[in-house]
Amino acid sequence: MANRSADSRAINKLVPIAALLLVAASLILPPSAGADEADPFVAPAALEPDVRFWIRVYTEVTTNEGLLHDSWNLSLVYEVLRFDPDAPPAVRERQVAAAKARYAEMLRRFARGDTEHLTPHERRILRAFGANPTPADFTDAIERIRFQLGQADRFQEGLIRAAQWERHISRTLKERGVPEEIAALPHVESSFNPAAYSRVGAAGLWQFMPSTARRFMRIDGLVDERLDPYRATEAAANLMLYNYRLLGTWPLAVTAYNHGPGGLRRAQDDLGTSDIAVIVKRYQGATFGFASRNFYVSFLAALEVDRNADKFFGPRPRLPDAQSFTFELPDYVPVDAIAKAFKVDMGALKVLNPALLPPIWSGSRFVPRGYALRLPGADNPAAVAAALDSLPLAQRYLSQRNDASHRMRRGETLAVVAERSGTSVSRLLAANGWTSAPRLERGQTIRIPLPPTRADRAPTVLVASTDSTAEPTEAEAPPPPAPPEHVSPPPPEPVSETQARSTALLPAATPTSNSDTTDYSVGPGNTIIVRADETLGHLAEWSGTSPNALRALNRINKRALVGMGRKLKLDLSHVDAERFTASRRAYHRRLQDDYFQNHRIASTETYAVRRGESVWTISQQHGDLPLWLVAQYNPDVDFGGVRPGATLTLPKVEIINRR
Repeated sequence: MANRSADSRAINKLVPIAALLLVAASLILPPSAGADEADPFVAPAALEPDVRFWIRVYTEVTTNEGLLHDSWNLSLVYEVLRFDPDAPPAVRERQVAAAKARYAEMLRRFARGDTEHLTPHERRILRAFGANPTPADFTDAIERIRFQLGQADRFQEGLIRAAQWERHISRTLKERGVPEEIAALPHVESSFNPAAYSRVGAAGLWQFMPSTARRFMRIDGLVDERLDPYRATEAAANLMLYNYRLLGTWPLAVTAYNHGPGGLRRAQDDLGTSDIAVIVKRYQGATFGFASRNFYVSFLAALEVDRNADKFFGPRPRLPDAQSFTFELPDYVPVDAIAKAFKVDMGALKVLNPALLPPIWSGSRFVPRGYALRLPGADNPAAVAAALDSLPLAQRYLSQRNDASHRMRRGETLAVVAERSGTSVSRLLAANGWTSAPRLERGQTIRIPLPPTRADRAPTVLVASTDSTAEPTEAEAPPPPAPPEHVSPPPPEPVSETQARSTALLPAATPTSNSDTTDYSVGPGNTIIVRADETLGHLAEWSGTSPNALRALNRINKRALVGMGRKLKLDLSHVDAERFTASRRAYHRRLQDDYFQNHRIASTETYAVRRGESVWTISQQHGDLPLWLVAQYNPDVDFGGVRPGATLTLPKVEIINRR
């Protein structure tokens, strides 16, 4: 709270200066410079000092050094601290704390007017506060003393690693209409380390949080595609494009990658502008702290260094972009059987498929059917087909492997265990050597058989097609159902403070729960806008009243439907607005989390509304899209009155096979 208060006072004092710089920039730069799509990331003059600070962090100061600086005025660097490379984190932290205390005492002296007999170093710091500083200027600055670890060595390592995925990143961004400059963002996020984890749970090259990642990728107990640089790049491009369509500018889309698009839309509304410099310097949202405010300028700095790497670091080696390809597995297969059939070293297979989690590599689970397995070399369909043919049918399973044993619970029967395990009672009996179902006690352990293989399946039956020109097709019984329990991904291994420093160029902002920009709060006069998948029953439950009472309060006929987009007044005499909003938001979060357990957004399309169509009919015709998802991609569209010719952005959704 103290830091936020100090930052707010600093903002109020420095805003006039920022405004003058913005005006000056508008006089110097041509009117189209800020919106030139050929280079959408021109640095505004008001942000140039901040960009210079981050260039210094990325090129001059290593992870054995750091800058003690003012968190608002990044031009004010008090000192470069240098650490013993072998010093443990606790020793480094004490050194930082001691330096902060020294400069805090210096600022207190300045506030008391003790500004005579200063050293040249002290005079430099005093001059940074301008011609006529007040005592409050110095006392406020005490709260803003901050330490930033250097990153020059990590940035160089990132430049070397980046070459492996350069072509894929460039091609992916271009295909989706995202500026090529976004390719520099992983320098800020992870130093191009695909195995990076943050303290708050973000992972991979692009540092996706789980809730946001599930919109675009598969994440469960077997697969975490955040760790796959190729798949994560595609997801990052889709997310960046989503942010751009919601916010209208690429600088804001980049900032939203850290802060969330909902927060940036509020900033636009509060300040009445989309100017990134004005928002960075003036927006005072509750969670728009140092990381969010510095995310765009640190990206600009990373982009500058990436473009001119030889100038900053000189020639350096580059890891080769090894050729590889993917294909979808038609069955569930043990990973060692894949390595043998395709004649690939297990270590190389693991490097190429980092999204596969430990249960796959230990052999306790199979590589899932439908998984896009990556292999070294050039794509050769004939060779892939031959390798698949070499896989014994007994190694090609029709469903996922379950635990090898099961402890009986109260009330369970063999039939229940068989259904949950994706097998049959007869197979359970055979696996346990029983000729009939015995009486089982709670806590008794029984053996779970492996799932059926293609060698176990029923004989092939030729089915005549209704198309006389078509060849007969095979009829297979569907694979048994997977266990209903959802398996959560294993937590990442603990990350030491040293490791965290090495992968995080910026401190983590408060993570956004997802990319939902919908306003679920209560408006003036206790009014709300009805959102997708809400009924009067929901609204009544959250407000502690009844549907009939809501109808009466809003003079709604009992036969009338209450549609999405309608404004309603609430009776909040039983529940306050904060509790109502929390219940409402939790409902929508569950709704969205459930959907993205089995779906992912692969891309988008633009659709022109035709005469007689409604948003509901359009969503049904396009893969049965939920209305709330269509609304998130079109937050400024009035769904109550969509006219022919209006354009909608529709997500293209794929079903994820999570078994």
